[in-house]
Amino acid sequence: MAVDELPKGTGGRWLPLGLFALFAFLIFPGHEFAHYVTYRALGTPLQMTLNTASPEDGSQRRAIAELAGPFFNLGLAAVGTALYFSGQRRRRWVAELILAAVLMRLVIYALILGAAIVTGSGLSLGNDEPIAAQLAGVPSLTFVAALAGPFMWICVAIVSDLWTSWRPRAANAIGRAVIMLCIGVLVGTVLDPWLFPRR
Repeated sequence: MAVDELPKGTGGRWLPLGLFALFAFLIFPGHEFAHYVTYRALGTPLQMTLNTASPEDGSQRRAIAELAGPFFNLGLAAVGTALYFSGQRRRRWVAELILAAVLMRLVIYALILGAAIVTGSGLSLGNDEPIAAQLAGVPSLTFVAALAGPFMWICVAIVSDLWTSWRPRAANAIGRAVIMLCIGVLVGTVLDPWLFPRR
């Protein structure tokens, strides 16, 4: 089955990366909204920003609500992957959406793992999966380890379908990971404090 190609030429070369960046940016509020909805369903008051959705009172945090964001990413990626591989023609924009959903977590997992190696704890970055693990009373990297496999499998399936050999696969996956990291920094350290200065 063929992947639907985007327009050729200079614009066509950059359009997939532009789509990826757009989807990466849009997934941030979607991810946080999943936390928000879960906490609200549990009756916990909280405020949401582009990069956070958790109660100010740490004692009200719940493991399932902290995992809601990563589950949103996994659900989006899984449904997208099922749709992508089920059609007669594989839509490139769907592939970029899937890659944005999985790389948002895989980049974080790489950072968490690096921080854990340096500090001895996965909690040093204060991210969803290690916080959920602490709340559930299990080792801090438990949920990172459990979710990394499905995210990696989906990522490899999409990357292998889009590019034919290991060099373009590696270059495109790493390039998108760097874009995701830059968008994460932009959202977390620039846009979020600017849009929500009191949070």
